[in-house]
Amino acid sequence: MTLNFVGFNFLAILASGLVSLVIGFIWYGPLFGKAWAGYTGWTEEKVKAIPPVRMARTYILTFAAALVTALILAFLARSLAASGIGDGLVLGLGTGICFAAMAFATTHLFEHKPVGLWLIVSGYQIAYQTAAAVIVTLWR
Repeated sequence: MTLNFVGFNFLAILASGLVSLVIGFIWYGPLFGKAWAGYTGWTEEKVKAIPPVRMARTYILTFAAALVTALILAFLARSLAASGIGDGLVLGLGTGICFAAMAFATTHLFEHKPVGLWLIVSGYQIAYQTAAAVIVTLWR
């Protein structure tokens, strides 16, 4: 198998990257922001103390990571001949749960982090990867 990205819909990949930021804003804001902050020790004061350049770099690198994820999801969707919303859902849920959530589980277990934190960070990855897989599957 070779990684051939010719013919990919890069607008779908870009849209998936943007969707990651939107989901992240909602996930780590109104949905689970307070719980996540409680688990990680982040406070408004700590966030405000971060230099704007560093925060911008964080968002840029997060966006880049989402683009890489979407690119590989597009590759998998094409390789698996995924063609409908159901295929996109299965692909995204499969990679989100089996790859991202399980990788986080191993890390969280060895770092003795709370299960609640694992559920939040894994849940975001499952939500993002599912949305991205549906986008790249349907928008070829």
